[in-house]
Amino acid sequence: MEDVDQLVEGHLAAWMIADTPERGAALGRVYTEDVTVVEPDRVLRGREALNERITELHRLFGGLEFTVLGSIQRNQDYALYQWSQPVPGRTEPITGWDVLTFEGELITHVVMFIPGFDDLEIPEPA
Repeated sequence: MEDVDQLVEGHLAAWMIADTPERGAALGRVYTEDVTVVEPDRVLRGREALNERITELHRLFGGLEFTVLGSIQRNQDYALYQWSQPVPGRTEPITGWDVLTFEGELITHVVMFIPGFDDLEIPEPA
């Protein structure tokens, strides 16, 4: 991966797309087919499962909007950065950290650390 900032930008931009088919196409440009995403409450495997999850989060939050806080750190095929997202009904945004693993130009793994995740009252996986 030559430009990690571009990779992170594409990753977050895909999450902010509200239209499920349009987002599915964007996910194909950012993630491997078998991407693994580790959230505090579940592990998603594959772009299709990821797209379904993002649709669910858009419904829950009325959209998603992310801002990178500070610089993006890179170490070999890994990237680490902090992000912020406004949450309806809260005065302060939620912040978290993502660790991305990439192969070539695509993300293979995402691990999310989200302090206060349980306070968001996200429904349990079915």
